Amino acid sequence: MAAEMIVHAPIDGWVCALEEVPDAAFAARMVGEGLAIDPTGMTVCAPFDGVVSSLARTGHAVSVRSDEGAEILIHLGLETVSLNGAGFTAHVTAGTRVKTGDPLLTLDLEVVAAGAKSLISPILLANEGEVRLLPLNRLVVAGEPIMTVRQAAIAVSTSGDGGAVLTRTVRAPLPHGLHARPASRLAAAAKGFDAHVRLILGERSADAVSLTAMMTLGLKDGDELILSASGRQAEAALEAVVALIASGLGEGGEAAHAAPAVETLGAQAGPASGEDGELIFSGVTAAPGLVIGRAVRLCQAEIETPEHGRGVMLEQAALQQALSAVRRRIEASVASGGSHRRAILAAHLAFLDDPGLIATAQEAIEAGRSAGFAWRTATQGGVALFRSLGDARTAERADDLMDLERQVLVELSGEAAPAPVVLGAGSVILADDLLPSQLIALDAVKVAGLCTARGGPTSHVAILAAAMGVPALVAVGPGLDRVEDGALVVLDADGRRLVASPSAARQARAQSAAAARDRRRAEARALAAEDCRTADGVRIEVFANLGDVAEAAPAVAGGAEGCGLLRTEFLFLERQSAPTEDEQLAQYQAIADALDGRPLVIRTLDAGGDKPLPYLPMPHEDNPALGLRGVRTGLHRPDLLLTQLRAVCRVRSSGAVAVMLPMIASASEVRQVRALLDIAASETDSAAPLLGVMIETPAAAMTADLLAPHIDFVSVGTNDLTQYALAMDRQNAHLAAQLDSLHPAVLRLIAQTAAGAADTRWIGVCGGLASDVLAAPILIGLGVTELSATPSMVAEIKALLRGLTLADCRQLAGDVLTLDSAEAVRALADERLAALLKSRVVGAVA
Repeated sequence: MAAEMIVHAPIDGWVCALEEVPDAAFAARMVGEGLAIDPTGMTVCAPFDGVVSSLARTGHAVSVRSDEGAEILIHLGLETVSLNGAGFTAHVTAGTRVKTGDPLLTLDLEVVAAGAKSLISPILLANEGEVRLLPLNRLVVAGEPIMTVRQAAIAVSTSGDGGAVLTRTVRAPLPHGLHARPASRLAAAAKGFDAHVRLILGERSADAVSLTAMMTLGLKDGDELILSASGRQAEAALEAVVALIASGLGEGGEAAHAAPAVETLGAQAGPASGEDGELIFSGVTAAPGLVIGRAVRLCQAEIETPEHGRGVMLEQAALQQALSAVRRRIEASVASGGSHRRAILAAHLAFLDDPGLIATAQEAIEAGRSAGFAWRTATQGGVALFRSLGDARTAERADDLMDLERQVLVELSGEAAPAPVVLGAGSVILADDLLPSQLIALDAVKVAGLCTARGGPTSHVAILAAAMGVPALVAVGPGLDRVEDGALVVLDADGRRLVASPSAARQARAQSAAAARDRRRAEARALAAEDCRTADGVRIEVFANLGDVAEAAPAVAGGAEGCGLLRTEFLFLERQSAPTEDEQLAQYQAIADALDGRPLVIRTLDAGGDKPLPYLPMPHEDNPALGLRGVRTGLHRPDLLLTQLRAVCRVRSSGAVAVMLPMIASASEVRQVRALLDIAASETDSAAPLLGVMIETPAAAMTADLLAPHIDFVSVGTNDLTQYALAMDRQNAHLAAQLDSLHPAVLRLIAQTAAGAADTRWIGVCGGLASDVLAAPILIGLGVTELSATPSMVAEIKALLRGLTLADCRQLAGDVLTLDSAEAVRALADERLAALLKSRVVGAVA
């Protein structure tokens, strides 16, 4: 440990404890230890000799690092980032060497005071060390000692257990920042070693096993991050964490729906007035659909928590018991839910393990607070920080903490959990906001739709709603409480509006559209088990995309004729080592058994890019979406690929079992995998399964004729093909409205694929376009013979195609290829299908 270093007051003012700061995050020491100054002066000075390590673009915060490694953050005022630099004049830049008392910034106190929540300015130790505060509650002048710090040198210090503190620098390729899921993976990796790992970003640092601390770093794409590790396995831990961060730590899986820009979520104007007293709310689509039903309002009763505890031991025991009870309940729910639900609840479990939350609550208990008050203090500090970072996705993770806060407080209250809300058929749930646990507790059969005043389209509630097939509208803003419980409402998520007390004319239109949709779905379900043939007898196979074994049987019940895409990532994620051959075989065989002889197409591991694995370190990539991902990952690690191919070869089924390769760009890649597949078949004494490729790159689409001699089938992954064809990141919320797979360029690539692969066994589509009712006839007209859709859409897609002839589909496909935009394609498809099907209403209510 370095010698004690004096920190001098950076500005004239009144020095006080952090508890005096009117901000939960600073007051709870979630950002760091230190004190605060209410300034009376205008010049901010260096608190010691060192280097300016960072200066906020807006000038509201500056940090200085000493040569010994201690880093002090000076955060000038509260909520001053919103001033966008007004009132702050910088005299230094990042990297400037300063002496004690050198001017860093000049403040215009009138401007800052007019725009800030408060002028009080936290002065914090931003990295690891011990802080000793000098006397508080006094006036100080700049340069007067206010606290001392003992700080371990960052580069070559000695840890408490006698081991060296190792450091590495890594640039973080994180398109969406460090939110809950990637942070949980990083925490899981760090927990696997006997070492203490910290992340240091400018003026902030975080323990690598604390989700809240890491997520509140505000890590953005391309940020340079310092990692330090100490302990017996420091070197191994550092290597693993560096590799994991460099790989991208992105959120895996395909988005269930496009997420529009969300800068104004929760800040919409009040409702507009329509005809005959209608209230019309505008919002953001979280899950598509149209429904008419009765409003059911969900209200959360405030849970009172006494501030003062009954003794440290009693309150600690109470908190531990409550946490354990909530954990058991979540684990039971995880075991019984689908893949989306399990992923969301797994993130909740990770928060329950967060040492930052637990430590903050324990400190409050030791200070005499009750367990409930302490838990609320800890969670609210995290919530405040998540919402202050300026990132919509991170802000939505605050909902997870609020959900856990409530569940634990209910447990601590000693009262029975609230009785489930009694719903009637066709209930449209209205709420200021909705927590995942609230939605899970509802009778899903009776939930017709969801509408919230706040929330966002990437929230966990939105993901659950999409998985349930329930239309959902979020961020409709103030005034939703004006809708009376039981009022008739029209929820048109496709049209981004909720209409309360609809006029007779609107009600008639909505009822007609809803009735037509209900009839269409009922008819589809009734015939779901039958083969799909067009009206003139052409056989079209409609399969389902699956994410794990739990989804297989329900997909078959919904009419799926097989699995056209099994995403095998569920076996490889959230673990510290690769699954063995036997582990994989057990899962693949269980899915094959559930399909009962129907075809099973198993996609090989699609890792890399946005799906990093802690045991599969990747080199740093400036653009992971264009780097080692898909089949390239398997060829980079042929040992993992061969193990997976051996497991697939051992699956026994009376139906076809096939291997599908993701992200193919050339025939040479197929030939390399074919050689490995032959080895796997020989070693397992099995017949080689069918081999196909996903068409996800323009290169593969344009050379399908060159790929065809080496494969048995193709399947178009429209999600990635669209982003590469249009040069638009499919995770970029601002481009969501433009990123439409019905763009004529994408359709032409699909047509070229079908023509080039015409002699293969089948030509499929397994991307999002296969589940789009407007797109399915176009795809068939382009030459596609198999669609693999989301399970909930299988029956409807089959029913739609039964009402059309192949000639209808070909005519429509030929006509849309002459158009110049996706909007024009959708408009023509909507009009043409409505005319062809007559009684079938396609599209949203006018």
